[in-house]
Amino acid sequence: MKIAVFYRIDFEETRTRMDEEAAKLGLELAWIRYRELKVVGTDIFWGETNIKDFDGWYFRAVGNELEWSKLLQFYARKHSIPVVDDYLLSEGPLRRFKSVMSWQLLDAGIKYPKSSFVESLNDLENELKNWEFPLIVKMSKGGRHGMGTFFLREFGDFKDLGEKLVSRVETTEAEGKKGIGLRGFLIQEYIANDGDFRVMTVGYKCIGGFKRMPKVEKLVLNQSEGSSVGLSEVPVNVVKVAEEAARVLGVEIAGTDLVISNKTGEVYLIEVNEAPQFKVFEKRTKINAPRKILEYCINKFEK
Repeated sequence: MKIAVFYRIDFEETRTRMDEEAAKLGLELAWIRYRELKVVGTDIFWGETNIKDFDGWYFRAVGNELEWSKLLQFYARKHSIPVVDDYLLSEGPLRRFKSVMSWQLLDAGIKYPKSSFVESLNDLENELKNWEFPLIVKMSKGGRHGMGTFFLREFGDFKDLGEKLVSRVETTEAEGKKGIGLRGFLIQEYIANDGDFRVMTVGYKCIGGFKRMPKVEKLVLNQSEGSSVGLSEVPVNVVKVAEEAARVLGVEIAGTDLVISNKTGEVYLIEVNEAPQFKVFEKRTKINAPRKILEYCINKFEK
């Protein structure tokens, strides 16, 4: 079986682990960067290969490649090509925006923190006057490892947040890069907890998870910081919410972050991440994540 794996940024460890497991399963993975593609008429090629000739497509990430994602969506539908993740053939790549995810989860009745979405820094400043602190502010376009997530203890922290974001934009522009900009902010209530759960689901089913210890509550909440411990068994109520959320969003391969409220004992879903990295997951759980992913792809693509 030949599988096209679409990616934007090359994470060598992820790619190596996927290739190792693919070789054991007798699979051929073609790692295709979006900008290596070309459209000729209504056909899409990678070099001399028409990508409709693959048995299935696995999107490791979409990121800012919205144009290519839309073209691939058209092509997959036209030629009935099986795709992972499902959401790319329904809502499409705009599902990755946190504002869109928030809407879908709340509309489906998933336990999710109280949220509000505004467009500009000025709008954010005005909206924060209506909220109780502490709270969380997220860039709707996201940011790797929580670098687009901010913890505000009090209203005065807004000034520091604004200065940090402006500095980031100036730095990325000076380097000729494209950052997450200064628009699109999701405000969320802060759910006090004793650590967050990272649950991995494949085909909307939990394959395992680990728990990250409480982080130092500082302006930038870097999800990669702090210690974590594997779980021999993920709490049933946590699994239930993670699986429901992945299905609502159509994210077949998901790394879902959840917390249990110290006040109410209820499980709150914080975020669903598409095509998650699995280095820490494998280390903490001893579960072969790439094997699970590839076996799921084989089963879906054969059907």
